[in-house]
Amino acid sequence: GCLEREEKVESSFDIFQSYRMAGEGNVFSVPPGLVSIFLDEDQAGNKELKVLLGDINQLTFLVISHDYNIKDNRYYSEISQRFKDINFQDLAMINSGNEIVSFKISQVDTENTIDELVIIVSNYESIFCISFKGDINFNNVANFTKPENLASISNLDRFKR
Repeated sequence: GCLEREEKVESSFDIFQSYRMAGEGNVFSVPPGLVSIFLDEDQAGNKELKVLLGDINQLTFLVISHDYNIKDNRYYSEISQRFKDINFQDLAMINSGNEIVSFKISQVDTENTIDELVIIVSNYESIFCISFKGDINFNNVANFTKPENLASISNLDRFKR
């Protein structure tokens, strides 16, 4: 018999593109240096974000907005599972009541670096995911993901518009 060939997912970009190809979301990239220009270092978390952006050479967003009829948490659960399937590890999850923010990382190597950090944010407006790729110092990631730095993620939210 004929078996349907399952699409093989190997990277965050493959995951992001699958939602774009299905007409469920938008995918775009922003130069990390451009993000740094817009950061006010006096705001909580922005200093840590700026340090993290120094390690980044590719910043990619997936946005699934209410325009795509989000009626449940399906996307958040589904996207989280898809990252687990390609061996991303959960680093932290913060539930502020208004949104859930989940941090996922690729494997930490012997030099205490990672290749990629993915942030998944689910709120009343949308699900948005941000992929930070580069030679990322894990200590910079740990400093950025502290709950008191959550405001800096809201600043990244402006790029989804």
